[in-house]
Parts: sequence; C-alpha cells; structure tokens
Amino acid sequence: MDNISSESSQDLNSNEKLLALLANLSLFLGGIILPIILWATQKDKSKFVTFNSLQAIFYHIAYVVIIIVFVLFVAILLIISGIGLSGFADSNSGDGEFPAFMIVMMILLYGGIFLLAIAVIGYSIYLGVKSYQGNIVKIPIIGNIVYKKVYGESK
Repeated sequence: MDNISSESSQDLNSNEKLLALLANLSLFLGGIILPIILWATQKDKSKFVTFNSLQAIFYHIAYVVIIIVFVLFVAILLIISGIGLSGFADSNSGDGEFPAFMIVMMILLYGGIFLLAIAVIGYSIYLGVKSYQGNIVKIPIIGNIVYKKVYGESK
C-alpha cells in the first residue's frame, strides 16, 4: 500500500478533503452511488477528489467480487464433497443428523464473510482518515491504475 503525502496538500481546501473522506466512507453513506456522484460532479474540479472517488468505486466493486468468489468457492467445495441440497435432504430424512462437514463449511463461509466485512470497514475508515489529512493512499493494484488515470504519472 502506497501512502503518498500529497505534494500539494497545502493547496487542498477543506471541501476537497471532506469530499474525499465521504467518498472513502461511502460504505456507510449510500454504497457505490455516493462515490459515483462525487466523481461525476468533481472530475473537472479536483484531481484529489476524483482519485479518491474513483478508487472508492473500484474498491466497492472489488470487495463484492471477492465475496462472490468466496461464496462460489465454498459452494463448489460443498458440491465436490457430495453435500448439495439433495445430499442434505437425504441425510435429514434418515437419522436426522446434520453433516459435520456442512457445519464446518457454514462456519467457514459466514466466518470468512464476517472477517472480510470487518477488514473492508476498517480499511475504508483508514482511507477516509488519511484522505482527510490530505494524503493519497493507494489501494494495491486499484490505486496504481486510478492514480495513473487521474494524475497521468506513477509514483
């Protein structure tokens, strides 16, 4: 993760810092819609807000994709193990025991999603605080791409 102290942080006004903070905290304030609105309204006015709002948009997309991939991974493991909906129905029809592997997979699924959600929330707060301080923090991979698009150079 790159933490770049903005060379023009003195040039940033409090509105730009506040809008960048809101873009990064959009997880709590309206989801992906807020950074889209901020990007659309500020793209010609402030590179700092544009960078933070674009990065927030792709951050939202990235964590949704990660959750979908994680759920699909767990579902594939369940299918491979032979415990699908029909396997669950068959196991419940006889002796009424719930398959132990199914319990482990559900703990893995819900525990993983919970830990991912906590990490996403924590990192959003970190990004918001740093952007309000006038720093540019680049999320790995996403940040470099967005930085090149907005600022036209790589740091």
